[in-house]
Amino acid sequence: MLQLVLAYIVSGIVVLQTTLSPDDMFSGLLLGLLIQFLFTYSVLKALDKSPRFVQTFCAILGAGVLFNLLSWPVFSLLSEETTSEAMKSAMSLMFLLIISWEVLVKAHIFKHALEMRMFSALALSFSLFFISIALSQLLFPGNGSS
Repeated sequence: MLQLVLAYIVSGIVVLQTTLSPDDMFSGLLLGLLIQFLFTYSVLKALDKSPRFVQTFCAILGAGVLFNLLSWPVFSLLSEETTSEAMKSAMSLMFLLIISWEVLVKAHIFKHALEMRMFSALALSFSLFFISIALSQLLFPGNGSS
């Protein structure tokens, strides 16, 4: 699990280094990590599935690393001053697709970890996403999501 935490932080640094200051970047990554940890632990504990925590959290982190790396080229193009507006629009759409795919993958992880229907797992995954966005906006206004 520690190796995945480090991979998550490194992949986040690689992606966010072009868009955020170092302090905001590290704070945002740690906040995102903490939110995912607490959310996953709380949901598993509430549904009496605590023994599945390490496996579930590792799956969530692994998905986060994968999607960080998939979004890296998108962030790179969006941060370039020479990128055309048409390309920026296309990359913004691509980023939305990547986020949507990540929400679905995390829902799939919750579905299997909690032995629940996909609709309920999607509700959990969207909740995790919106909690992350809301807290990052609250704690780091004006910087976008972490």
